[in-house]
Amino acid sequence: MIIGAVLLVMIGGADLLRSQTALSGRAGIASVIVFWSATLILAVTGLGVPLWWAVIPTVLSIGWVLSTSTNPAVRSPGRIAPAIGVLLAELAAIAADRAVPVPSGYLVDWHEASVASPVPLVAVVMGVGCALFLIESANVIVRAALRPTVVESAEVAVAVAAPARSPRWWSKAVEAEPTAARLPDLRGGRLIGPLERLLIVALTLGGALPIVAGLLAAKGIVRFPEISNDAARGSKAEYFLVGSLVSWAVAIAAVGVIWISAHS
Repeated sequence: MIIGAVLLVMIGGADLLRSQTALSGRAGIASVIVFWSATLILAVTGLGVPLWWAVIPTVLSIGWVLSTSTNPAVRSPGRIAPAIGVLLAELAAIAADRAVPVPSGYLVDWHEASVASPVPLVAVVMGVGCALFLIESANVIVRAALRPTVVESAEVAVAVAAPARSPRWWSKAVEAEPTAARLPDLRGGRLIGPLERLLIVALTLGGALPIVAGLLAAKGIVRFPEISNDAARGSKAEYFLVGSLVSWAVAIAAVGVIWISAHS
């Protein structure tokens, strides 16, 4: 499980750095490399992860970065495939848990002496990785799931030219694909989504399932006026439902891997 946790930390941290517009070009590449290097050093020296095992999350993280984009106006080259790859990698990490050496190092010693010692260290690292992944990487997955719907609906919507964007945050800007004029109506989801997912995970792990149900119902009530105004086309309702269900599925998957890591 520790390999899967390191993978989520590396992907989640890289996407957070990529999403910062100030980090572009060489600065963006350097920031991701520095973050990955620090993560791998902590994993190898602080958790006792063998160097050859550390190669696995590194390769998978590079593949994720090359096949996705944190730019909302750009379709990810890999579409939904990278998300499926991460899910399969996490399942493989669960299956190969016994093959990885028991964590050992200064981070393990610090954990045993801290107030967090009742919680397994693997669960702590997995929790950090899931939190990072749910903030921005989950947005990438949601947009990849929504993009086919948006493209199909663009045929009946008024398309507006999006500003020049870069498909990669380190490359030169190119003209982005047209974006439907109705999309900015729900752009708040980029902020609401991460908060919602983090709350779902925290409340579910805390056993507050009725509050989770109320939270999901409240989101539907808040969105109801703008969805009802779009009754003629129904595209906004589909956009909302698909995005919400995918977002909730990612949050539930995060709850699952955290729970498994805490009880393995």
